Amino acid sequence: MIINLAGFNVDIENIKKIDNFIKNNTSIEELKTLQWTPETISASYARISRDPKPINELREDARNEIDKTRKSNKTIIFDMGHASIAEHAVFNFDIINISRYLSEFIQKSRLVSFTEKSQRYIKIGRDNYFPAEFESDQSFLNRYNRLVDEIFSTYNIIHDALIPYFTGKFSNITRENKSYRDVINLAKEDARYVLPLSALTQMGMTINARNLEKLIKKLYSSDLPEFHLLAKKLFESVNSYAPSLIKYIEPTPYDVKTYPNLKEFFNGATYAKPRKEVELINFDKTIEDKIVASLLLKVSDISYKQALYYVKKLTVEEKIKIIDISTEGLSKHDSLLREYEMGFLEFGILISATAFAQLKRHRMSTIIDGEYSPKLGVTVPQSIVEVGKKKLFLEIIEKTNELYYYAKNSWGNASNYLLTNSHRKNIILKCNFRELTHISRLRSDSHSQWDVRNISDKMSALAKTKLPIIARLLGGKDSFGG
Repeated sequence: MIINLAGFNVDIENIKKIDNFIKNNTSIEELKTLQWTPETISASYARISRDPKPINELREDARNEIDKTRKSNKTIIFDMGHASIAEHAVFNFDIINISRYLSEFIQKSRLVSFTEKSQRYIKIGRDNYFPAEFESDQSFLNRYNRLVDEIFSTYNIIHDALIPYFTGKFSNITRENKSYRDVINLAKEDARYVLPLSALTQMGMTINARNLEKLIKKLYSSDLPEFHLLAKKLFESVNSYAPSLIKYIEPTPYDVKTYPNLKEFFNGATYAKPRKEVELINFDKTIEDKIVASLLLKVSDISYKQALYYVKKLTVEEKIKIIDISTEGLSKHDSLLREYEMGFLEFGILISATAFAQLKRHRMSTIIDGEYSPKLGVTVPQSIVEVGKKKLFLEIIEKTNELYYYAKNSWGNASNYLLTNSHRKNIILKCNFRELTHISRLRSDSHSQWDVRNISDKMSALAKTKLPIIARLLGGKDSFGG
């Protein structure tokens, strides 16, 4: 695992002094006194509410008195509890050689930005995280290493078999044109379903200090060494540059014990296979009226209660007209008005690790995910079936499941590293209609990956049966005008 602090926000005045030195060859002595830390930004902004000085002067004070700046940050953020001040400090990280399983965990952080190495576009070599927990059992260790070798060998076999399969779906293909690259990418896209969650990945992460503290604490709440190592490296990377911004990283008993205690309590719960891959399990039946009423409130001086009373007297045709007015000129690159956030829909979804890797990026939704389990089966790409590799694929899954149950009994959560991108779990996705439109726009588009596109299409289809007035707005970018 390699963690590099790639950058952080600094005061522009420091950069100006560097530029001035380069252009005018001024004394280097002044440059030696510069403090490169985002703490001066957070501290100066913290003083805005109580100091009448212009902000640029507050920043100058913070730059010139760094010890006072750090003391001020600690007092305001931790003693007074104004944690939002830490949000003004932003860090960029290179996160290299962590497992896909760990990357999934950290990307659940809602107000953080990530860009990850894509198994859709990059051929994966035998780069695999090795769980230290397995070292205590040499017999299991040997079986695990053989399985990993076999998984990556199977990945290559399936990948190579899929290239001629997808080549037949395009015309005039050469190695030089885009169509050939599309073929190779489609082969990678489906072959990856056999890869384990222990496969190594890398990502760039942008995060403010407040959310970094929360992430480090969550990582330490896990019982997995890889998670702890990442937490340690993240903290060490920033502490020397911004020691006043991150403090509470030790998990509390609430952080550590709540889910294990719930798991123990529910241990006797009976497993029941979901009836459908996607179900609309609950929704606000008044979404459409609430949206129309909110639009009325926005452009008038009447209350929400009065607006709802007014809307209930409208005909369906009148409501459609209002929706049409509110979306006139809407292009595929525009977001719906904020008023479309009124109401909610809740979906129960049985989803593969591959599809979840994409759906979880919609972090403005509320996503509650269960555990991956062989009991929920696996998602097998149709292309693998059609090239005659389903038997080979399922043989690997069977061996994986066997080792998984052994590891689960011996090492608990470390067993999850064994599962593959094709293994599934149950999730709840709760969103408002505006967010559902965003999901549909991206994931029902023809360029979207087929697995998550199938889920998005089913979510949209279910919404259309219940919300006929507004569900006309659902659909991928390719089917959207403008």
